[in-house]
Amino acid sequence: MMTTKRIVRTLGGPRVVKATTIDDLRARRLSGLPYASLDALSAAYGIAAKELGKILDLPPRTLARRKKERRLHADESDRLLRLGRVAALAEEVLGGRKKATLWLHASNAALGEEPPLARLDSDLGARQVEDLLVRIAHGVYS
Repeated sequence: MMTTKRIVRTLGGPRVVKATTIDDLRARRLSGLPYASLDALSAAYGIAAKELGKILDLPPRTLARRKKERRLHADESDRLLRLGRVAALAEEVLGGRKKATLWLHASNAALGEEPPLARLDSDLGARQVEDLLVRIAHGVYS
C-alpha cells in the first residue's frame, strides 16, 4: 500500500517535504512544494529537465522562474505529486528505485510501446500507468 513516507521520499525526503500524513501533503501542495523536490525527483529517477517540463506542463522559462522563486505553484505541485506518487508505486511494486527508473523509461507494450513516463502528463495517463503497476503487483500478465 502506498504510504505518505514513500511519496515524500521520492520528493527528496522529509528535509525537503515536511509531511507525515496525506493531509500534510495536501497542505504542502496548496502552499506549493519546494523547487528542491522537483530537483530531487528528477535526479533520483533520471528524468531530464526537458522531459520533466513536458510531464509537468512547465515551459523552460517557467521552470527557471520557479527555480529562482524556490517554490512551485499549487497546480504545478499537484502534477509533481502525481509523478512522485507513480514513481513511488513503481519502486514499491518493482522492488527498488533502479528497477523503477528503468521501467519508467522503457517502452511498454501495454501502453502502446510508449514509456510510462510519457503517459504521466495527464491524470488519465497516470491512471493507466497505476493500473498497469497494480496488475503487475497482482501477477496479472501485462
